[in-house]
Amino acid sequence: MKIFLVFSALLALAAAKYFTTGNDHLDVDEVMRHPDRIRKFVECFVDRAPCDALAESYKVIMPEAISTACRRCNDPQKHMWQRFLWGLRVHYPHYYEAYRQKYDPKNIYMDDMERAVADF
Repeated sequence: MKIFLVFSALLALAAAKYFTTGNDHLDVDEVMRHPDRIRKFVECFVDRAPCDALAESYKVIMPEAISTACRRCNDPQKHMWQRFLWGLRVHYPHYYEAYRQKYDPKNIYMDDMERAVADF
């Protein structure tokens, strides 16, 4: 019985290793090409508008992902983060600043986060 409990606990830990989102393969570059779509995502992320199910699935992981430099992100998620943060910074700087202010108001985590996902 003890072996079963230990095995079950290990399985639960393994399952919790990576974040779960609504779509780990969202084409962020395509979203960035549509200002109305990126606005809806960002306004959801910064609590200015309601979230649809997909946006909410990303939003719930953001605080931990940012504060831990994406430690529990899988490679597709790291790629999405890289494209999202780069796209905001380059094409939508006002959204980038609002996003940073929401998730890293003391400027402690975001630089490490961006370095962690830079090569994805």
